[in-house]
Amino acid sequence: MSCLFPAVVATRKSKRMDTRNNKPIAILTALYSEAEVFLDALDDKKILKQFGSLYATGTLHGVPAVVCVGGEGRAASAAAAQTLCCLYHPRALIFSGIAGSISPRLEVGDIILCRSLLYMETNTKVIAECDPWQARFSSAPQLVDLARAVADAQGYARIPSLEEDAAAGRDVDTVRPEGAAPRYMIGTITTSDQFNTDPQVLAHTRRDLHGDGEEMEGASAAHISAKNRVPFLAIRSISNPCGQSPQQLEAQQDTMRSTAHAAAHLGLGVIAELAHRPDDWLEPAAVGTPGPDAYTF
Repeated sequence: MSCLFPAVVATRKSKRMDTRNNKPIAILTALYSEAEVFLDALDDKKILKQFGSLYATGTLHGVPAVVCVGGEGRAASAAAAQTLCCLYHPRALIFSGIAGSISPRLEVGDIILCRSLLYMETNTKVIAECDPWQARFSSAPQLVDLARAVADAQGYARIPSLEEDAAAGRDVDTVRPEGAAPRYMIGTITTSDQFNTDPQVLAHTRRDLHGDGEEMEGASAAHISAKNRVPFLAIRSISNPCGQSPQQLEAQQDTMRSTAHAAAHLGLGVIAELAHRPDDWLEPAAVGTPGPDAYTF
């Protein structure tokens, strides 16, 4: 299938312009409310509905971009991420949206820049036997650094992740928010197909996995990005504390929307920084090393 993204004509007036902005930046969300800020900012917007998802192409900060609302859950995010990689060949894939907090340091409106992403309810050792040979997935360090700088510039105060707290010998069950709101951390997100409310499950995630927050799409999007060697970044804004029921969350639509927009505004800031860099500035997504039992092709 041919690429549906309109070609960008390179100029001969500047060598720098010849080498940048040729490949689009892809933005993936699960919910429409998580995509609204990107869609509103998209210039020369064209909407396409296919494969059960919404795709919008155009430009953001002068560079080609495609925004996809892929739906909720791991299967939906994996399918949407693969479609973005196949049809648009992005130079980076940014996942933006909301999450529930597991770290006691986080409050509604705080941000997790997801350095590490892992599946719940999954035999990750078996998953690591296949390309990209990883049990955990990660955001690209270059993109995390850009997002950190944007968060600082937007007035967020950095706080420790649970992994950092544990390394410093602090009790991850008793740490509390510090610094002026809003806050951000560079931490770990866990991805589940369940809406986990069991205190024992949440305690295990906090103490053993050092998961700072939980959502339903991040690890699978990162997984597919790594398979396609596309640099990835996940930004999650806290909409609620984990432990609330789905019914309680449904009653907080305004909060969910405002926190989704907070993550998106940070994502737009990252895209603005990428707009000044050539396509080849980003390194391909890191992958693991095949083991003796790994499946290779």
